[in-house]
Amino acid sequence: MYDQILIPTDGSRSAEAAARHGHVIAEAFDASVHLISVTDDTERTDRLAKAQAQDAIATLEKLIEQESDLSCSSAIVKGSPYEAILSYASENDIDLVVMGTHGRRGLSRALLGSVTERVIRSSNGPVLAVPPHAIAQEREGYERILIPTDGSPGATAAVEHGIALAERLEATVRVLYVIEGERGLPSIGDPLRDEAVEVVEAVAEQVSEREVALSTHVQPGIPHEVINNFVSAYGIDLVTMGTHGRSGVRRHLLGSVTERVLRTSDAPILTVRRETE
Repeated sequence: MYDQILIPTDGSRSAEAAARHGHVIAEAFDASVHLISVTDDTERTDRLAKAQAQDAIATLEKLIEQESDLSCSSAIVKGSPYEAILSYASENDIDLVVMGTHGRRGLSRALLGSVTERVIRSSNGPVLAVPPHAIAQEREGYERILIPTDGSPGATAAVEHGIALAERLEATVRVLYVIEGERGLPSIGDPLRDEAVEVVEAVAEQVSEREVALSTHVQPGIPHEVINNFVSAYGIDLVTMGTHGRSGVRRHLLGSVTERVLRTSDAPILTVRRETE
């Protein structure tokens, strides 16, 4: 599933966290790693910008070389960061982009790093967004993966990625359906509950012949809050979800639930776009 993995870096702590997570996945799939650093067109001192980019690349090259024998290539590109990342991904048949949610300029917890947000919104391939405080989380591997789903095509696309990762990493999977707006679970026989059960059981059936330990959950509430509560309660290492749910949304906008989870989650989030979009 992942043969070529791209890890952009700006030398920030968040980029280092992303590199460590990307390294774990690259080892699991024996993938080649690509490192890229982009110097912005607006940089006043071109020489300084290039030196910073070289330092950022060198730090990650050293990290990967010390911990594995993976193939690793690097590039420094000048231009708009998110456009350069997307162009590189397209030109090099990248299967997965792994990047931090916050760059050198920081930004408050309520906001995604603008580059990461734009890449996720525009990328045709999956993007793993890693918060800066997840820098040490990967050291024990991914043992627990959460896959929220609403049964939509976008969510279904994310299911396969979550299951494939669980197989390679020997992780357990929890599949979660949130019945939005309800304070308690509807009674048995209620159409809302029946539909939710049907969706999670369909995932369980899909995985029944694969070597993955899976449990299903149906919960009421506000979707992003329930997802984050699951992350905390069950020690989730990775959340895999589609960028668009049932409500649709234009291509340049993220689904509201995914966007809120990205901005508030303590766990890395793998976003997957439906291939036909």
